[in-house]
Amino acid sequence: MCRYAWHHYRDHFACFRCRKAFKHWQWEDRDKDAWKMRRRLERVPREVVCPDCSRPMADMGLDFKAPAKADLGAWRVMEALHANGFSFRGCGCSVGFKPPRTLREMPHWLERHRSHRAGELLLKKFEARRS
Repeated sequence: MCRYAWHHYRDHFACFRCRKAFKHWQWEDRDKDAWKMRRRLERVPREVVCPDCSRPMADMGLDFKAPAKADLGAWRVMEALHANGFSFRGCGCSVGFKPPRTLREMPHWLERHRSHRAGELLLKKFEARRS
């Protein structure tokens, strides 16, 4: 059973410039008269700024685990993942992917993990049959 289905958690935000991560509450009361917790709160995305440099932070999802501050390479990988639309939004069990370790692995990793359109998948099946 997925743990995010039953409780509301704080999202993880990252500042790639300062190499820091913080959690921020993204939920607000919707209906004071609702008797169920899940119906009473709704997710309200906000812009969160870094307390050190005052720049907007990246919403990395609930399953984000920040690298050590001294690990500059890992922070660059996380920034590249965010720039390419990847965030750590899983169900609490698994995110569905393991990030690459270095920037050198990034192009191959992105090609393997990008979402394919139905037509592209069908074309790959036809090409596989020809071979």
